[in-house]
Amino acid sequence: MKKLITLLLISVLFVSSAYAGGFQIGTQNARAMGMAGAFVGMASDASSIYFNPAGLTNVKGFNLIAGTTLIMPTVDFTGPKPLTTKTTTVARTFTPINFYGAYAVNDKWTVGVGVFNPFGLGSEWPDGWIGKSLAVKTELQTFYVNPTIAYKVNEYFSVGVGFSFVISKVTFLQAIDIPAIPLSATAILPAANNVKITLDGPGDPTFTFNFGFLFKPDDKFSFGFSYRHNVDLNFSGDLTFDGLNAKPTGFPIGQSDLFPAGKGKATITMPYDIRGGISYNATKDFTINADIMFVGWASYKYLAVDFDKNTSAWKDLMSPKYWDNSITFRIGAEYRIKDLALRAGYVRDGSPIPTKYMDPSLPGANRNEFTFGVGYQFTRMIRADVAYQYISFKNDLGDSALPFNGLYENSTNLFGFNLAFNFN
Repeated sequence: MKKLITLLLISVLFVSSAYAGGFQIGTQNARAMGMAGAFVGMASDASSIYFNPAGLTNVKGFNLIAGTTLIMPTVDFTGPKPLTTKTTTVARTFTPINFYGAYAVNDKWTVGVGVFNPFGLGSEWPDGWIGKSLAVKTELQTFYVNPTIAYKVNEYFSVGVGFSFVISKVTFLQAIDIPAIPLSATAILPAANNVKITLDGPGDPTFTFNFGFLFKPDDKFSFGFSYRHNVDLNFSGDLTFDGLNAKPTGFPIGQSDLFPAGKGKATITMPYDIRGGISYNATKDFTINADIMFVGWASYKYLAVDFDKNTSAWKDLMSPKYWDNSITFRIGAEYRIKDLALRAGYVRDGSPIPTKYMDPSLPGANRNEFTFGVGYQFTRMIRADVAYQYISFKNDLGDSALPFNGLYENSTNLFGFNLAFNFN
């Protein structure tokens, strides 16, 4: 039963499929997405609030950017071995949003605010699938509201800093089969199949910060650095059980006494990330960008959960995780033909999840990702950007001793859309 609780809460707090290592969402602007998200050194519009706040000093007048990304993941699981059963996740589309507004107060100071979803998404497996006791439906949402200010120290060097107000929400559904439970030599609680367990609740509002630097020694090169601090999300969810048998007549307890509804509390740290980038203008119409990102997933050492109602079958949880820090490399380019911009990029994304701790709630692997994008300047004030990203991986855990080993295969299509308005 302790293993069941462990798997339940792992599934609650972490989402499955293939996004930036772990559960980070890197698609925060279709223009940058078309260049594989390599934008820290370029940082030339209001989306710098996310990528590198010092880049806001590149904004002239008032810049407004808004959009979304359609994320359509598919995960196939074959196993657990020695079985060869293949299950595919339910088709779903996730739509994280991004919104940025920036205003150049004068030649030195620029202010702005962004709203975006840097962590989240979810998964849904078919009802009654072979891994229903691990996860059926999982969703994690985070919203960052990020006011930012940037200062141009001189013609070569800029700095920026922001803070984020963070709200979050988690929803989880799983199903378990509870066996008959002997209470005495003559009293046996009957079994209950397909009992739905739901945990749903918000995280406490909290805060974090980010800052960045931008160095432009000449018209050819630009170097950027940014840091976003970690933040602790404290969840308090309503835990309910649907499908428990009624208490039999004459029995001292029923299933609802062993699996009581109540509250569950947990804390998880959204990791810090450090990014460095370089942008090179090979010609006046051709720009090449390269970024490296280090994410501090090693802060996720344990998953601790406190239930307000404990029984012999349902207890508090302390589960070791020991994730690894991860490194991601990005390279992208933009070629401009008058009002048209063509973009492409490549990502080598590192997975932080050690194989020994992997299960269907969060499969992962190091992966190669490819991006393409197009932008068009309709008028001096209006630009539209679209991008496509493809992610895939395979991870065969072989005959390892994991409780739910097998072959994990992922294929994810992402479509980004943004409109940008500039008034100066």
